[in-house]
Formats: sequence, C-alpha cells, structure tokens
Amino acid sequence: WRGSEAELMAVALPSLAPSAAAVSEGQLSALVRMVGSARRLIAITGAGVSTHSGIPDYRSPNGSYSRGHRPIQHSEFVCSQEARVRYWARSFVGWEYFSQARPNAVHASLASLERIGLLHGIVTQNVDGLHQAAGSSNCIDLHGRIDQVECLDCGARTERADLQERIRDLNLSWLQERGLLNAPPVEMRADGDSELTAEQVSGLRVPSCVGCGGMLKPRVTFFGGSVPKPTVEAASAAGGPPAAP
Repeated sequence: WRGSEAELMAVALPSLAPSAAAVSEGQLSALVRMVGSARRLIAITGAGVSTHSGIPDYRSPNGSYSRGHRPIQHSEFVCSQEARVRYWARSFVGWEYFSQARPNAVHASLASLERIGLLHGIVTQNVDGLHQAAGSSNCIDLHGRIDQVECLDCGARTERADLQERIRDLNLSWLQERGLLNAPPVEMRADGDSELTAEQVSGLRVPSCVGCGGMLKPRVTFFGGSVPKPTVEAASAAGGPPAAP
C-alpha cells in the first residue's frame, strides 16, 4: 500500500501505543546531531514502531506477553496438525483486522530520511511490511513478512490475501456456523492472529500448496525457528565496513 503523506497519516486502525513521556527538546536536538553527523545511518526497528498503526506489541503493559499470549513455536507448527489448524483459524480472523494497518508518522519519517539521503536503510524485526508501504526501499525484514505465505516442501511463495480467500472458500459453512465470517477479532495478538476458543477453531480445513500439495506456513520466523542465513548476513552487512581506526 502506498499513498500520499496525508493518506499515510490517516491510520485505518486505532493506535495501541502505550503512554510515554514526551520527547524533550534536548533529546530531539541530540537525535538531530546524531543523524546529521553519521557517516552511515541504519534504523533498527521493532514492535513499538507499529503500535500507532494499531498493531499490538509484545512487552508493554498491554502487550501480548503482558496479557498472557503464548506465540506459536516453529516445531509446534510443523509437527502438529492440531496446532496448524489453531493457528490458521486464528490467523483467518486476525488477518481481516491486521491487513487494514497503515503506515504511521514513524514509517513516513524514516522513508523521508531515506529519500533525502540521510538514512541508508532499515533492519526491522516487524513482519507487517509497513516500512515498505510508506516508501522505504532498502528495508531488511529480519523475521520475514506476514503478508506472504511459503510452501515448506517446494518453496513456492504466494500472497497471504490469496490464502485468505482459499480458506474462506474451503470453509464457508464452517465459518458461518461458528460466526467467524467477517467477524471482528475479539482480541488481537502481536503475531497478527486473534484469540479464539478451542471449540471455535476445531474442524477448520487448512489449504495445501496449489503446486505440490505441501504444507503452507506464513513467511515469518516463528519462535524457535531460524532466520535464513542470507537475511542474517544482509542485516550484518547493512551498516557497512567498520570505520578505520
């Protein structure tokens, strides 16, 4: 999603940013001096950047961890059909909300710094793609992208929005019976899924890869999983060679 600066500021979802003290003039001046004097500037961002876009974080007082959410583990997802059914059912409901998130002022500001040559790039732990949506072109998604799906067997990648329609078509009666069709999320998690009961998630039919029939997984690094080596190397190299002594 790309838009004008005014459209970027028209965040589609309510802010979930925790309260914090205002930035002082001294702190702002120090930041300006650092940006202006840096020979090579990289922004490293995490969940807090996207809370103003309506995406929950993990560790703030109202974050996912603070509310007792347990993120799915990589081994759990790949080894348990029950876990995959639970994940995709929650993800189906959560995606209807999560996909409405729009870049906020932080994303727009970093994109502007890149355009005028002050920011070399971004390394982000976030999986929401909002840096790119705001116009940043040199962004490394350390933990992947939630808006993409990959096959664990053949490696094919597809759009998450396309899988949403496949899940809907395959489970239309099931979704209607459980009141989940076009249902707003009861409680959003930082992983982009929604809280559902065990009864609600049971019986979901999970689509397989169109090409090979293999297992589909969001193209993100779950807890317990490994960040791909090329991504790690790219993030390590993003800051460029160390300064000469």
